[in-house]
Amino acid sequence: MTDTWFDEQQELGMDYAVPALLRSIYAEQRWDAQADTEQTLCQLAELELAVDEMCVKEKDVHKRVDLLLDTFYTKWLFSGTGQKVPEYLLNNIGYVLKMRSGTSTALAILLAHLLERANFNATVALMQNEVMVHVALSSEEGYIIDPASGQQSWYVTPENDGEKDQEPMELIIGDEAFKLYLAQQKWSFIAAEKFSHALSCVELLMELLGDDPYERRDRGYLLNQLNCPKMAKDDLQFFVDECPDDPTIEIIQNQIEELADHNNILH
Repeated sequence: MTDTWFDEQQELGMDYAVPALLRSIYAEQRWDAQADTEQTLCQLAELELAVDEMCVKEKDVHKRVDLLLDTFYTKWLFSGTGQKVPEYLLNNIGYVLKMRSGTSTALAILLAHLLERANFNATVALMQNEVMVHVALSSEEGYIIDPASGQQSWYVTPENDGEKDQEPMELIIGDEAFKLYLAQQKWSFIAAEKFSHALSCVELLMELLGDDPYERRDRGYLLNQLNCPKMAKDDLQFFVDECPDDPTIEIIQNQIEELADHNNILH
């Protein structure tokens, strides 16, 4: 791979046509200057080539799903983890590709990407607040896969069923999958008190969402933690003005008053 090729790939990082998995990989450089993006892309390319070979080998769609999942979980040994590893690492695609272990969100984005590579209509999905992978074979038939374990369930929706008995499922497509990744990474950084890393996630989310009041609130909180009280106060005030009925408004207003006092002391 040439340096020029790699530079071009980095520029694609915020291109909305780029798959969520690749955007998540490029995003890691925003909070980790040491992220070895090139190595991560090489590891991904190896998996993609293996998936291409599976497509040549197995034409039957059901058998191809089984083959891909069996390879992903049994041969490549991807899984969720019970180990005491910080969540921000388990959510990091580079770490997941290297260590074969990760959060449901990171595994779902990776698995959906590889299933799409295998010519399936695959998307990240939410079912009862759990992250899953949905593979649609048709409008009535498909698979739902638990990304942490590989457990799959095949379903057929009878015609005129009205989907009364089906659990509600929300498909997380395109930008939304990348936003889900960034939001989870933001909260895992906050939990680990890596506030500057979390701020990078907020900035990326705001590039996608614009002046979203909730991201402004989170940015205000983080700027306060990073000793930027004036900028923090501006962001928190923006949230109060935009969301006056939010249940947390009293807490936010108290924070603004404390920041105003802090600024007065400094002057």
